[in-house]
Amino acid sequence: NFLENIKNRKYPYVIAEIGINHNGSVSLAKEMISAAKISGASCVKFQSFKADKYISDIANKANYQVANSRSNISQKEIIRKCELNVNQLKELFLYAKKLEIDFLSTPFEIWSLEELIALGIPAIKISSCNLTNIQFLHKVVSKKLPVLLSTGMANLTEVVEAVSILKNGNIPFMIFQCTSNYPSKHENANLNVLTTFKRIFNTEVGLSDHTSSNITSIAAIALGAIAIEKHFTISKKLPGIDQMASLEPDEFKSLVDDVKACKLALGSFLKFKTEEENDTSIALRRSLVAANNLKAGQKITKNCLSIMRPGSGLQPSYFSEILGKKLTKDIKKGTPVKLEHFLLS
Repeated sequence: NFLENIKNRKYPYVIAEIGINHNGSVSLAKEMISAAKISGASCVKFQSFKADKYISDIANKANYQVANSRSNISQKEIIRKCELNVNQLKELFLYAKKLEIDFLSTPFEIWSLEELIALGIPAIKISSCNLTNIQFLHKVVSKKLPVLLSTGMANLTEVVEAVSILKNGNIPFMIFQCTSNYPSKHENANLNVLTTFKRIFNTEVGLSDHTSSNITSIAAIALGAIAIEKHFTISKKLPGIDQMASLEPDEFKSLVDDVKACKLALGSFLKFKTEEENDTSIALRRSLVAANNLKAGQKITKNCLSIMRPGSGLQPSYFSEILGKKLTKDIKKGTPVKLEHFLLS
């Protein structure tokens, strides 16, 4: 199961969202796949769509699209220029397989969904813009593949309705928190909802991160996310509406390294002393030491002992236990005392 593999990984699953950053070029898309692999991505993800099937001629651009498009062409024309046909997607799918990196593509309408199913994708990513497209969700459920559900622009009621469709269809799924602006502000990440999603839906969670740093992704891992998705490009200087909100290879590698380190740092729910603390423990903790020069046969009184560094002797909790005991050997002042120094019978 695709989702089980993500869940059972040692480190977070990091998706390089190439999306439409290839600008319709297969060769550029391949270059991005290779760069994502080198940068440590677990998966590359594209977007599959037929612009004429899901964007009206009168659809306006979002503010970020206006800011990043650098032209007056319509939303539909911007998207149309980035279309990949099924043969091109198959070429990229096989290229990713050759490089041993997972491949996903988000279908934006039913026709692209059918093409991706025929291609053999292991899971379906539902974009935030389709969260409330109930007819589309039912069609996805009919395919019986695992689902990665993105929740940008949604309120909790809308998420509940979408999840109920997946659950009624007995579809394995995980939920991604998302803020749909490119880039989005850290203060709008609303990461605590990850805890809410885990509690009320009893499911694994991830983050589709559109902020401009790694902080939000790191915090998401600390809150229990097992997957991170971030836009990826080989250069922010390339034309395209998503380039400026994407990470370049060195930045993406830093993200991968940071979320791995965060996962390791979470450690155990049990408190224990680590191996690297052993030397520090000896140097900095206190133990029972001879307060003055002590002689063999001498009976220990309170005045015989001090509680001082190093921590290589008996712990202070032994203080009362060894009072009245006789020494078996001489001990110099300041020397840590140990059980073998005493007659304990």
